[in-house]
Amino acid sequence: MKKTKVAAVLLAASMTAGLLAGCGGTETASFPDPEKTITMIVPQAAGGGTDLQARQLVEAMKSVSGNNNIIVENVTGGSTGTGTNQVIDAEPDGYTILMYGTYVICGTMTGYTEGFKELDFLNGLSMEPFVLAVNTDSPYTTFDELVTAAQENPGQMTLGNAGATATTGIVAYGLNNALETPFNVVSFNGGAELIPAVLGGHCDVGVFSQSEVIANMDGLRPLIFFGDGHSVLDQLADVPNLADAGYADLTVPGGCFRGICAPKGTPDEVKTYLADVIEKAYNSDLFQDFMTEQGLLGEYSRLEEFEAYNEQAVEEIKPIIQATGLATGEYAE
Repeated sequence: MKKTKVAAVLLAASMTAGLLAGCGGTETASFPDPEKTITMIVPQAAGGGTDLQARQLVEAMKSVSGNNNIIVENVTGGSTGTGTNQVIDAEPDGYTILMYGTYVICGTMTGYTEGFKELDFLNGLSMEPFVLAVNTDSPYTTFDELVTAAQENPGQMTLGNAGATATTGIVAYGLNNALETPFNVVSFNGGAELIPAVLGGHCDVGVFSQSEVIANMDGLRPLIFFGDGHSVLDQLADVPNLADAGYADLTVPGGCFRGICAPKGTPDEVKTYLADVIEKAYNSDLFQDFMTEQGLLGEYSRLEEFEAYNEQAVEEIKPIIQATGLATGEYAE
C-alpha cells in the first residue's frame, strides 16, 4: 500500500510540474510565431506619403529580421481614426501595430479616437515637411496671389487636405482661420485622394506631404514650404517658406512626424523585440536611402524616449488645434 501511495504522489507531482511547465511555456513562447503575420496598419489610403514610408519600413524589417510574414494593411475612414481604433482594439500581442503619426494626436484631441492614450510607443522615425501646392495650370504662382484671390471671393476657393484630423487638415483649418476664413476647406480620405483632386482641377489648392509633391512635380506647383527653413530636396529648395512670403506670423504645424505604436498592454519582451527590429530597419541602407530620396528628416526615438517625444508634441500641437475650433473634451479647455 505504501508503495502504491508513494507512486500516486509522485505521479501527481509529475503531472503538476508538467502543467506548470506548460503554462510557463505559453507565457514565454517565442515571438514572433513564424506561422503568424505581423500587420502594420496604415490609417490612410494606399499611395500617400504615410503609406509609402510604411511600406519601405516593412521591406527593411523583413530584410533585417529574415521574417517575411510582415505586411501593410490600409484601413481608411474617420479621418485616420478607424485604422487607429482597429489597432487599439486588437490583441496586445505584437501582431498588430500602427503607423503612428501626428494625425493620431490630432484625432485624439478632436474626438475621433482614444489614440495615444491607448497605445504603447515603439519607435519614432521621421518628420516630413508639408508643402502647399496648386495645379500647374493654376493662375496662381505665389502664395500671396492665392491668398489675395481667396480673400476677394470668400468661400469660393477650395483648400484640400488629407482628412479633417489629419495633420494636413489641422494645417488647412489653422491656415484658413489665421487668414480670416477665405477658403472653403475640404477634407479627403488621405493624400491618395487629395492628389488626383488637385491634379484634376476639382480642388484649387492642397496641403501635401513633401514626398507627395515630389512624386507629382509634373502636375503640381509648390507655393509654400511649411517646414523650418527650406527643403533639403533640390526640387523644392527654392520654394519659399511662410516668412519668405511675408506671412511669418502664421503659426501652423510644419510637417508630420511618424513612428510605430502597438496596442496598450503589449508585453515588454514583445515591445523590445519589435523595437529592435524597427531600429535595425531604420538604420538599414534601404530605409536611409529612402529617407534621403524623400527629404524626410530623422527624428529617431525608442520606447520611453518616443513616448516622451510624443508628450512634448501633444503640448505643442494642443494650442493650434484649439485655435481651429476642432478640439473636444479636455483638449478644448
